[in-house]
Amino acid sequence: MTLKFFKEEIVPGGFPEGSLVLLVGEPGTGKTIFAATYSYEEINKGRKVLFVSLNETSSDFHANMEKLGMKFDNENFRYIDLFTVSKDAIEAQLEVIYKEIENFKPNLIVIDSITAITSAIGFENVRAFLHGSIGRFVKAFGSTAILIAEKPVGKEELGFGVEEFVADGVLVFRYIKYGEHYRRVLEIPKMRGKRIRKPQYEYTITDRGIIFLEVPRLERKEELVFEKVSSGIKKLDEILNGGFYKGSITLIAGHTGTGKTTMGIFFTYKNAAEGKRAVLLTFEESKSSILRAMRNYGLNYEDVKDNLVVESLIPEAHSPVEFFVKISQIIEDVQPEVVFIDSFSSIQEHMDEEELRKMIRYLQLTVKRKKIALCTTLNLAGDMKSLPATNLSTLADNIILLWTEIKEEAMSRRLLILKTRASNHSRKVYSYEITDRGIEIR
Repeated sequence: MTLKFFKEEIVPGGFPEGSLVLLVGEPGTGKTIFAATYSYEEINKGRKVLFVSLNETSSDFHANMEKLGMKFDNENFRYIDLFTVSKDAIEAQLEVIYKEIENFKPNLIVIDSITAITSAIGFENVRAFLHGSIGRFVKAFGSTAILIAEKPVGKEELGFGVEEFVADGVLVFRYIKYGEHYRRVLEIPKMRGKRIRKPQYEYTITDRGIIFLEVPRLERKEELVFEKVSSGIKKLDEILNGGFYKGSITLIAGHTGTGKTTMGIFFTYKNAAEGKRAVLLTFEESKSSILRAMRNYGLNYEDVKDNLVVESLIPEAHSPVEFFVKISQIIEDVQPEVVFIDSFSSIQEHMDEEELRKMIRYLQLTVKRKKIALCTTLNLAGDMKSLPATNLSTLADNIILLWTEIKEEAMSRRLLILKTRASNHSRKVYSYEITDRGIEIR
């Protein structure tokens, strides 16, 4: 649970002291999770946080945050529960808040939500409340105030129309329709005292909290890696002059039934058997079908389960950013040396060209940075013996082309190493068979 990227790249250094920051968005966009995470990091730095809620009881807040890995049982944190306060009692409760601020002297004040208060006190008092009452305390103690405001679904206007003008910073959390999914997008139209590099960032909410996505900037200072890992097939290692380099991407392209998934199974299994951490991600089959295929080839998953992670994901069940984050979390958790993704075509069907380009960019930079040998598959159609132009084929370090030929009513399979970067390889066309022992290349 961290907002490290937010504080380093989106709003460098975090929110300025002495500022009022407005978090605006429709219900369910993650405003409370964002504010709670920001608060959690502040108290862990030894700073005091006062969290005022008119939307959630104290027990519900603590229970929900513990699910995200945050425990607020800290002397630097105080929670004021105004969940059951009526409109008639709001003035008295505001006095309670002011006294608590004076006595506790918090570094950060969170009010969730400011909409409930402004609706109760009326239009004529909103500016005085924000700029005079809360603003006065913030300036006096050098504090920062995060004010959460609810935006009605389908409407652009916010409250009485003065809140965003009084605030020093405004963060807008939005839902944007994308195909079958909704994407979550953060916009920053205003942030006094900070230089905002980009006005918009995509994010997702996971069981680890709120995560912002940004394709990493390419570092040209790349450390040369000369170590190779096995392809999992002895003859293929010979053809490739020793296997795949760490920090490389290998594209296995071919028709349906040419053994692409089988190659990936042997690639991950054999390396896991040698003690390397491995991940097999399938988007086309279930985990059980992959394990069944292993068993049919005489590969015992129990022997390598401590080193080999098999995950089945459904691309259409996630927005593109959620998909990116899921893959990155698996890589961060497992810290693998080899990764197999089956298949690139499944991703391609559910992302537009720009999203696909970001996905490939993410994969390329990740494998280089972590020195991972990554293999992925691409489904081809027709009797093609060449590869269609894609961003992936351009960036791939190795391309293995598989196809079938039918002559005299007999089918044969063919293999060609179309490309290897920075490595010598055979230029021959090989025949191969898929047997109960896997792929046998002649």
